[in-house]
Amino acid sequence: MKFAARVVCLVAAVLLVSIGSARAADWRPLGELAIDYRTNPVSMDAAAGAGAVSKLKFEVKQANLEINNVKVTFADGQTFNLDLNKYIGAGSSSVIDLPSAKEVQKVEFTYKKYSTAETVRIGLVKILGSV
Repeated sequence: MKFAARVVCLVAAVLLVSIGSARAADWRPLGELAIDYRTNPVSMDAAAGAGAVSKLKFEVKQANLEINNVKVTFADGQTFNLDLNKYIGAGSSSVIDLPSAKEVQKVEFTYKKYSTAETVRIGLVKILGSV
């Protein structure tokens, strides 16, 4: 009986991990920002038709950034502000949870540049959404 219970728990754990992995792949692109380090804050209008999302993922390319304050404007006009203060290295990402699943109209954020290479003139941030 104990063995059967352990097998059931193990199978349930494997299924939960599989479902979580499948959901993790359900990121929809909302847009990209090329950051020239002259404008702060930066903003991006979200892609039309992306649908409601409850999470945002910031993928940082080419340069290290610290994303400080994030302001999300939803299609219904409501806003969500978050003091993130999160360092994201080039090639890495960070996920934030939104208060509810809604369609995003605009994303604005302030940042600090943390590039060690003098040749990096433009950073790229890709923003994705997921339910």
